[in-house]
Amino acid sequence: MLNLFLGLIIFISLIFLFLGLKRKSRLTIFFSVIAFIAPLLYLGFRHWIILLPLVPSISFVVSDLVIKKRNSAQK
Repeated sequence: MLNLFLGLIIFISLIFLFLGLKRKSRLTIFFSVIAFIAPLLYLGFRHWIILLPLVPSISFVVSDLVIKKRNSAQK
């Protein structure tokens, strides 16, 4: 049941990631990456709680890079 719930969170976060890319919203990309990485840490690592503080920083970097790359491609 937990794996189904985490899979649903990953699916919803991917939807929000594409919406954030379409609208160029850093905040939407930020929260979708957080929602994507947190279940992956739980499913992928045994001691995932150690890596949990990295989730916001990783998602901020990803959202910043994606927006910069998208903006430079449009110019």
